[in-house]
Amino acid sequence: MKEVNINFPISQIQYTKPRRKKLKERLNFGIMYQHPRIYDFTIWLNDPSGLMPKTLAKSVEGDSVLDLGCGTASLQTFLPKGVQYIGIDLNEDFLVFADKKNRGVFYKRDVTGDLSDLKADTVVLADILHHVTPNHQKLIENAKNCAQKKIIISACYEKEEGPFKQISEFIGRRIIDNDGLNGQREGAGWLKLDELLQFLVNNGATNFQKVLSHIHCEINI
Repeated sequence: MKEVNINFPISQIQYTKPRRKKLKERLNFGIMYQHPRIYDFTIWLNDPSGLMPKTLAKSVEGDSVLDLGCGTASLQTFLPKGVQYIGIDLNEDFLVFADKKNRGVFYKRDVTGDLSDLKADTVVLADILHHVTPNHQKLIENAKNCAQKKIIISACYEKEEGPFKQISEFIGRRIIDNDGLNGQREGAGWLKLDELLQFLVNNGATNFQKVLSHIHCEINI
């Protein structure tokens, strides 16, 4: 697969068929990230009714959505017709998968990098905070610079305590939820609930609610 110029959407890039990854390369990716369909299936297992994307979609304001860390862009399928969808991610396989399904316009870019050229009425941060800690403040600042009306956040938090905490973190970070493309993912992880709430409040978040295992909130611009 050819390198993507960040200034052009995925749909304008001519791809060759990606070569099959060697076993050693596959070990760099968690189970969820081995293939877009595996990713979607894992998301479905955790939320078969689609409650989380439905909640996000109901909170969208305006005619355009910028989804930072979009994955396979499944959120787009829950948005009202006519809403422009832009997805940002580092995983080319996921972006091409979403583009072939005509789910929107997609760019391969770092969500903590310079996104000053991107604007949308609503910016979505869904299940992305724990991938970028301790750089989560930069992510929020990027979202604030890109959003014209609202930021919607859905974030999970650290739940395991006691003797099984290290085992749980190892399974989560290395075996299941290792995206394989984030250079600092090894040092990232889930914030504790009180830390997460304080971080969100400090950044102006309101309208808190618990949706399954996630905290859902909004920041009005």
